[in-house]
Amino acid sequence: MLLVKRKIIKSLAVKCTLTALMAFPLGGCAADEDLNNQAPATISAEAPATTEGEQVAAETTAVEVPVQDPVVVAQTRDALLAALPAGVTLKFMPELSSIYTTSEMKSLWEDEKVQKLFEQQLAEMALAGIQPQFGQWAKLLTQPEITGIAKDAVLSDALLGYMHFVEGVKANGNRWLYNKGSYKMAAPSVEMIGQWQQAVKDGSSDKFIQSLAPQNTFYSKMHDSLKPLVEDVQPWPQMTLAKQSLRPGNSHKDVPVLRDILTRSGLIKGDAETTSHNATAEGETSAPKKKVSLVYSGELVDGVKRFQQMYGMETDGVIGNTTREALNMAPQTRAAILALNIQRLRLLPNSMDHGIFVNIPDYSLAYYVNSELILESRVIVGSVKRKTPLMSSALNNVVVNPPWNVPVKLIREDLVPKAKRDAEYLKRGGYTVYSGWGKGATVVDPSTIDWSAGGNYRLQQAPGRGNALGRFKFNMPNDDAIYLHDTPNHRLFDKNMRALSSGCIRVNKASELANILLNEVGWDDNKIQNTLKRGSTTYANIREEIPVQLYYMTSWVSNSGTPEFRTDIYGYDSAAQEGIKELPQVEKLLR
Repeated sequence: MLLVKRKIIKSLAVKCTLTALMAFPLGGCAADEDLNNQAPATISAEAPATTEGEQVAAETTAVEVPVQDPVVVAQTRDALLAALPAGVTLKFMPELSSIYTTSEMKSLWEDEKVQKLFEQQLAEMALAGIQPQFGQWAKLLTQPEITGIAKDAVLSDALLGYMHFVEGVKANGNRWLYNKGSYKMAAPSVEMIGQWQQAVKDGSSDKFIQSLAPQNTFYSKMHDSLKPLVEDVQPWPQMTLAKQSLRPGNSHKDVPVLRDILTRSGLIKGDAETTSHNATAEGETSAPKKKVSLVYSGELVDGVKRFQQMYGMETDGVIGNTTREALNMAPQTRAAILALNIQRLRLLPNSMDHGIFVNIPDYSLAYYVNSELILESRVIVGSVKRKTPLMSSALNNVVVNPPWNVPVKLIREDLVPKAKRDAEYLKRGGYTVYSGWGKGATVVDPSTIDWSAGGNYRLQQAPGRGNALGRFKFNMPNDDAIYLHDTPNHRLFDKNMRALSSGCIRVNKASELANILLNEVGWDDNKIQNTLKRGSTTYANIREEIPVQLYYMTSWVSNSGTPEFRTDIYGYDSAAQEGIKELPQVEKLLR
């Protein structure tokens, strides 16, 4: 059956030219392409019918549309090519030939405000480094020889690529935005091209272009914060890395450089008498007008503490290598990271005001109910080797006194090596060993097992004070068996770097979260305490599922308007390094 459908699609593609697909008004003979069952995209002559991670829809619907004269379309194509400077090509020439045939070669970008609005979004895409083609378009649009219909066509070409990204990012963003080089550009769907063409016809292009930007409430502040970072093009002072930390009261040759960094970051007020603006990468400074103090104290310490707060670090004023590396990060690098995180906003709810939100690199949890912040908590997330996955789910029950069924990977990599070294380890830890994972599995004495011989054993840790899940577990449906839970070791929450778990989320204020949720389903404090004392495992279903979002943002703008940054613990920000290459043209487009 599938083979027959593929033949039908192929036949339709032969009978209906690609230009017919792009003809306006909307409609045509097309085989829809499904991006993970979302965001259909048209088949393009310059792209395969499917891209990685995407599936062809099983059904196709033929819609009649006026077929454009191939001769006229070819003439339009020749006119576009003639308008372009030598060596300049358009990625979506077949689509553009049809589009400009429909418009009779009239400008689609007559309104300069609409053009500027799009160029700024394109600049953000180029700076994010997700796909080098966006940088190529940004470069073309800043070249003075690209004018008239040539510039009009380049803008349209870039818009087609941008629309494809916007259309598919919801379904594919966890791959495109967290795996450098994974985004493969293609033409957008016929439907989306039709929406743009209708907007041009109606004179509502501005609203259409605005609809393509991230709609999250954080976007406006993040967009506004890009420009000053991009415009700071002067060489950035560099503190030298050192084995010993620089502590308040210490003297060091890097102190003038530190003062320069803090001044240019707006964290302390500049002083022409004492601040050098010619600090070199080696930490050397030009001759000051009067003696410069090398003591790290006073306003410098306060400025460093404010800086550490911006980066989610411990605000102790001590400058170790982690703080030094962050201080040495040039504004352009920060801008690229901020631009990448702007695109990540597309994966979040437009208004993050209801549900549980865990920002993985910020090690934080926030619980909102109808726009009211109910609870904030530190969390522990998955280690670099066992990353916490990005996901959207919903909390459906609370488990009081949960047992822990140890995942197979942890049995093999963590517990078996310990059991080999210490025959009593599993008994002391409260683990019960079963002969297998089926219903008929029997209990096995761990001291009788030859762990070197392997085996498909199941391990379960009984509820109790030493249980790895603590006293509460918060379940949410997902394919990765990830959940929120308590922990018996709350001292780890005092650490600044908390990527320490095997993937699940340990919540510092698990008791407070459990009390809130259990109270909502009718449990009073006495019932909670009595259930905990009994030690028996009890499930409490939540009346209304609570959305849970595990997301990864390494930069945003605080309520005070200050850009904040976090350590990229999983190495997902590498694309930003590519975006930095586009700074010259990005700066022009953001003006």
